[in-house]
Amino acid sequence: MSLELEKRLEFLEEQIEVVRMENRVLTAAIKGIIRGLPQDLAVDVIESIQFTFDNTSGELNYHNHPQADVFHDVTYDFFHEKE
Repeated sequence: MSLELEKRLEFLEEQIEVVRMENRVLTAAIKGIIRGLPQDLAVDVIESIQFTFDNTSGELNYHNHPQADVFHDVTYDFFHEKE
């Protein structure tokens, strides 16, 4: 593999890790916000988020988007992650 390709690959791998950490930060922030809400409001917010995720997943599947399965898996992880 050429040095240029190795550098590009290393850069992309680093960027993937950055995006993963950004996603973890956002997930933690959202969960923290939800925990801070009164119980009845938190339930409504969670249901709204789930509804929106379900709609987006349906749209991706309808259009045969190549990342539909990834979106579904990440959404599942978001709601079922053990803390």
